[in-house]
Amino acid sequence: MSFTGDVRSFGLAVTARNQRVFVNTAAAVKDSITDGSSLTGSPGQPVQTGHLKASWQLTFQSQQEALISTNTVYALQIEDGISWRGTPLTLRSAVGGFHSVKLTVLNFDRLVAAEAQK
Repeated sequence: MSFTGDVRSFGLAVTARNQRVFVNTAAAVKDSITDGSSLTGSPGQPVQTGHLKASWQLTFQSQQEALISTNTVYALQIEDGISWRGTPLTLRSAVGGFHSVKLTVLNFDRLVAAEAQK
């Protein structure tokens, strides 16, 4: 193969690797929010009925953009640990906890680094 061919091949390999890191990082972010992560310190979603945990969706808007969302109306209250009345919530679940999204965002770089190392 020629030098130009080698450079082109290397560029394609780098692009493919970057795409894998992006897709796997997006999945790791969703998992951190829903199931918790030792890398981010996220406890994951508390589970009473499982509705909130199951409601989180990962969709790829494009090759460079992913969206992780939920349409559950009480998700923000669970995230913040504050009821709609402004009073603290009591965690009754044996798994999960509050602030899963915040902790995942705060430690996002750890998820990227872990996926890039794979």
